[in-house]
Order: sequence, then structure tokens, then C-alpha cells
Amino acid sequence: MAARLQHLAASATICLALAATAYSANAAQSCDPSSLGCLIFNGQHAIPAHLRDDDRLLPDWTTRCVNCHTPTGQAAAFAPPLTASNLLVATRRRGGPPSNYDPMTFCRAIKNGIDPAEVLLRKAMPQYQISDTECMALWHFLTDH
Repeated sequence: MAARLQHLAASATICLALAATAYSANAAQSCDPSSLGCLIFNGQHAIPAHLRDDDRLLPDWTTRCVNCHTPTGQAAAFAPPLTASNLLVATRRRGGPPSNYDPMTFCRAIKNGIDPAEVLLRKAMPQYQISDTECMALWHFLTDH
């Protein structure tokens, strides 16, 4: 049990360190206050989140999408860019069959950590307690520009 707790603590520390590094590398862009999706992506509208198998809420600054993803695909990022082409075009992900996201599977992925092909997302990906309205705003922000 102690070894498992040490492993979980080490994993959380690594995730937080990566997020902090990405945080400084990916400064939040300015958002139109009416763009809820942009505000969510950049962490200006915080969404509670935790890691898989750990119900403790993460600090808000560690769960900004922009910490690990880019919305344009132009800058280097820790995780795949969240662009319309990456989300909407069928692509092999994490060893699974080709799949593409739609609003329902996107929201399931960020809430439960399961992609459209039923493959688990990496454990470092937070699971968000996001409302349907917030999730749809984020989806439209990512796929409409």
C-alpha cells in the first residue's frame, strides 16, 4: 500500500511539474469575454478536475488545456494539438483503430478519459467536472477556428 501511495505521489508530482513547465511556455492568449470556450481553454474559466483513480481535485492552474495542448498546432506541446483536423479527421490514437471526435465523444473523453475508439486517455489527462454547456463551448472554440 505504501509503495502504491509513493507511486501515486510521484506520478502527481511529475504531472504537476510538466504542467508548470507548459504553463510558462504557453502563456494564455487574450480571450473575448463572451467566448466561454476560449476562456476554458486558457484557464480563465476554471473547471474542477482530477486524475484518473484519484478523486482529489487538482489546482486550477494545473488543469488549463493550454498547459499541454495548442489550439493551432503551430507551437510544440506536451499533448496533441486540439485542432479541428486532429479532432474531426479519423486518426489512430494510442494504438487504437482510426477514430474521430464528435461533440458527444469529445465531452466523454474530457469527463471520463475514454476516446471515441474506447481507448483510455493517458493518466496525466485530467478528468473534468465540466457541464454540457461548458463542454460544447470548448468544442466549438476548438473546431470552429
